[in-house]
Amino acid sequence: MGKREFIIVASILTTLIIVVGSIQAGNTPIAKSTESPLQTQTITYQFSQPSIQEHNQYTTIRLNEATGYRNIPGEPIEPLVMKTLELPFGTTVKDVQCTLTETAALQLTHKITPAIKPVQFPAKNQIVQPYENPEIYTKNQLFPDNWYSYRLTGGLNNDNILTTFLTIQVNPVRYNPAQGIIQSLASITLDITFEPPTHPFSSTNDTYDMIIICADAYAPLLGPLVAHKNSHGIQTKLITLHDIYSETYFPVEGRDNPEKIKHFIKNAVETWNITYVMLVGNFAQVPIRYSNLESDAGGAYEELKFVSDLYYADLYTANGSFSSWDTNNNGIYAEWSYPDGSPQEDIVDLVPDVHVGRLACMFKSEVKTMVDKIITYENTTAGSDWFNRMVVIGGDTFDKSWEEGTDYNEGEVANAKALEYMPQFISTKLWTSLGNLTTGTVDSEIRKGCGFLYFCGHGSPKSWATHNNGDYVNWTGQYKNTDIRKLSDNDMYPIMIVGGCHNSEIDSTPMNFITGLLREKLHYFTVNETWLGSYYKYNYALECWSWVFVKAPGGAIASIGSSGYGGVNIGDYNHDDIPDCIQGADGWFEVEFFRLYNQENITILGQTYDQVINGYIQNFPVDTNRYDAKIVETHVLLGDPSLKIGGYQ
Repeated sequence: MGKREFIIVASILTTLIIVVGSIQAGNTPIAKSTESPLQTQTITYQFSQPSIQEHNQYTTIRLNEATGYRNIPGEPIEPLVMKTLELPFGTTVKDVQCTLTETAALQLTHKITPAIKPVQFPAKNQIVQPYENPEIYTKNQLFPDNWYSYRLTGGLNNDNILTTFLTIQVNPVRYNPAQGIIQSLASITLDITFEPPTHPFSSTNDTYDMIIICADAYAPLLGPLVAHKNSHGIQTKLITLHDIYSETYFPVEGRDNPEKIKHFIKNAVETWNITYVMLVGNFAQVPIRYSNLESDAGGAYEELKFVSDLYYADLYTANGSFSSWDTNNNGIYAEWSYPDGSPQEDIVDLVPDVHVGRLACMFKSEVKTMVDKIITYENTTAGSDWFNRMVVIGGDTFDKSWEEGTDYNEGEVANAKALEYMPQFISTKLWTSLGNLTTGTVDSEIRKGCGFLYFCGHGSPKSWATHNNGDYVNWTGQYKNTDIRKLSDNDMYPIMIVGGCHNSEIDSTPMNFITGLLREKLHYFTVNETWLGSYYKYNYALECWSWVFVKAPGGAIASIGSSGYGGVNIGDYNHDDIPDCIQGADGWFEVEFFRLYNQENITILGQTYDQVINGYIQNFPVDTNRYDAKIVETHVLLGDPSLKIGGYQ
């Protein structure tokens, strides 16, 4: 296992022109003064004519060179191009000069299709349909406001090198709703002038690869895991919360305990050059940070806060300063108030600077179980036949009447895309369309052993389930916490990806039943088209579904899932003949894990997971679309971030 090095790229190629699309261009030298530290990089795009299609009284705009679409609820769905450049960590952008050529305006017959929200749960009588934000659709000006924008973030790249990422978003088509016209680009050239850091970031030494931060009582039980990690070249140090709060290694910084822990991790990066952080303890033992990104306030799917362990991984902003998640300094973290269209109150970087995973243990017995499972997995999995199996489980997640003419089984579509990235694995499909999805078949396939297990449907802290096509009242394939606990220990532990709301809600506790009842009274049990009582979120489970799966002696070795409401894009609202459910939101996030593992050959669990996060941030506008930001913030890795996928040879 190679140690991450804090290498700073010595220079940027100053003759590079990045060309997007099917164009021909030569390298153009860029003048650079030998007396100035400033460097320049040029990006050129050339675009074909956008195509216009009419669908259901709306217009769809297509562009061959687009990398994706603006998909912000209530706003026009328009093509976009996103590109990320990697620069030395701490680089600052001094200037961006733009040269562009516009095409003649085109008159539209109908309005451009507005985006819908990612769908969360199939509540009775719920209506899902396009909604036009009147603040956008009545404007007599081009939308978006600019032809391009950019965002700077800082974090680990594919090679585990701290990097400044410059993510550029080009809006090659802009729409004037009042006049019913679109204006598009024939070409655009961006000349970016930047300054690399004067004092490149470097760590004091390469003492450790990983720290394990644990509740004090768990320290004696973690010794065998530390020894095991050291034996495989992952130099590991055990840190108790007492060590952090009593300044055993570093002075205490921070306003509350989560911030003190985060500053400790930052100091460990800068002093010991760590790459991985394992948190051992549940939410009451090793404290959590809540994100205050609000969604659907006052509605059926109101969620005003949720747990985000990404807080502990996102240490730095693009310029190397501390990423506080509270840039307005009001003590409310990752604040983004409802309604849709409201800007972020806190500017959050989001890109991981270390790989963080949590063992959400409540008892010492769970710690012992996890230590044994990790050691067994890494020592015995390599070369086994069972690891080469992949089990996928799904059905028809959402009502086909909401899809505007398509009829996708969203869970099965995402399952199939994941399998497409894993061709050498022997696949087992438990699908409602095949008629073979039951609690019993799920149980049977898990007991056979598999390297990867992918559920895609609906969830809660107590269970996972999905629907048959056309039946959105009855649940199919329901797999509960009680079913998981019956799994026998056979030393065959899959890495599990779960698509579903609240499956990884690690702050679930029986006390939430009392809290919810006191806050909502009888409204706590209400279900209608405008409200889903908190009782039905089942966040009063003793421990959440994903953690029950991981801690079970015969369960998974790790899980990736959502601590809050998830979100799925349905139908084909951009009319590109690709199901929207795998083009963004949870479906893209889940499937990307398999692509990175098998096509990019990223075989350390935390690194694979964090590059999914990084990829999402680089491909979707997380700074303007709260639902994209929420996809990133809600996901939690329950497991060892340094885990060697498939074990050591």
